Amino acid sequence: MQRRDAIKYTTLLMGTALSASTLASMLAGCAVDTSGEWEPVFFTPEEAAFISEVSETMLPKTKTPGGKEALVDRYLDTIRPLRYTTEENIKFKKDLNALMTKAKEDLGKIFTNASNEEKLMWLGKTDLAAFEVIKEKPDLPILERPYYLDLKEQILAGYFLSEIVAKEYFAYDSIPGKYLGCIPYEEVGKAWAI
Repeated sequence: MQRRDAIKYTTLLMGTALSASTLASMLAGCAVDTSGEWEPVFFTPEEAAFISEVSETMLPKTKTPGGKEALVDRYLDTIRPLRYTTEENIKFKKDLNALMTKAKEDLGKIFTNASNEEKLMWLGKTDLAAFEVIKEKPDLPILERPYYLDLKEQILAGYFLSEIVAKEYFAYDSIPGKYLGCIPYEEVGKAWAI
């Protein structure tokens, strides 16, 4: 799957079905530990590494920061215990481990040890399979949709809410100046981070 296709599918997903929990966590925001000594608290090291690799595969570093650079794994490790119920977190981790097991079965090795091409191929197949379920059952309640879509939604939220993406991908001004309601896009140059 090419990055452009991934963004197209992401836009489709983000535009149609965001869970209330993800919306709440996006609006609340939180500070992520950026130190070199960080260790996951909510996730096991293996779960955090899997999320980190999935985020980097979905959002590789190009002219923009990648998923690893945006510290998506740290964001999820911080936000899950703060913004989700114990039951939601138990289900999330259970489904995460099932996805990790499926990746190991499909790839013949753990996801983090696979080559970039293998990761991308596996993630593309998983992504398409999840969207096929949604295509077949468009009225499927959010809680019954494939787990992969929930993980993807949260990875994207963590990515676009990260400081590095806000500063390097979007125009950013921590203390905005005067309000200019209608100016040509060319004068701004890119969308603004909030």
